[in-house]
Amino acid sequence: MSAQDQAAGLRKWADLQRQQRQTQSVESDPTADVFAAEPLTPTTDLLTVPPVAASKQTAAPPPVPQKPLIVIGLPSSGDQQVAKVKGRLAQWSVLGRRWAGDPDDWDIHIVKADAANLGQLKERFPRWALWINSDADAFAQMYRSLRQVQENGGPRQLLALHEPNLPRRGLLDNLREAASYYLDIELLLLAR
Repeated sequence: MSAQDQAAGLRKWADLQRQQRQTQSVESDPTADVFAAEPLTPTTDLLTVPPVAASKQTAAPPPVPQKPLIVIGLPSSGDQQVAKVKGRLAQWSVLGRRWAGDPDDWDIHIVKADAANLGQLKERFPRWALWINSDADAFAQMYRSLRQVQENGGPRQLLALHEPNLPRRGLLDNLREAASYYLDIELLLLAR
């Protein structure tokens, strides 16, 4: 697959995520678009708005619901593994990846690739990722995990989570191509 095809796939995934966020925000507050269309100006509009409505606008915004992210490929679940994933999301956020947002906005779930309920989880959770190690046996381990995901009815699209200095050439490209060719799984690799 060429670099252009990869970029197109990533744009498609990002657009889908953006559309889902917009749909969720409209479904959760159908009046959001009405109020967003006409912002108040501090000098004139506050004079015409009743004091109760003006005080509501200055109140703290409600907490943002966490976005679930299911991660496979990690050896165990626990706070240390969740912190590892959030650390990677924070690095992407610093690099300007708006979709990564604040790492605390994510509800990280570590799941084994051979979990019997993978198909049910796929129906409930749209965001999935594969944690890719960089040790000598990484390709075999990650390919095995992807094969188990396929066999257990898991998702067909996963975001590749990996250490920031892991080059795309070699392990990442080989794993992406093998997943696509042999397992019909799209592994999304993000450029730095």
